[in-house]
Amino acid sequence: MAETPFSLVCTISRSNASDIQAMRDSLVSETESESSEDNTFSFRLNEANAKDLRAMWNTRIRGLIAADEILQAIESAGSSTKDNSKEA
Repeated sequence: MAETPFSLVCTISRSNASDIQAMRDSLVSETESESSEDNTFSFRLNEANAKDLRAMWNTRIRGLIAADEILQAIESAGSSTKDNSKEA
């Protein structure tokens, strides 16, 4: 990709490799990303001006926040659906 005046690299790390893959997958239609380790990926944004870079950053981060919130909801729902019927 050609160099532009405004660039940003974001690196995301999570302890759970499947979570990091889900977060990376959430950006698949937005931007290309690179995986450097099982628990880390990064993406780069290049824009001609700062205003566009800020807009693209906000869009990507909102997507990552949504993916993170969904992963947390799934994790907490999984822990709350344990079968406690044998305790009675």
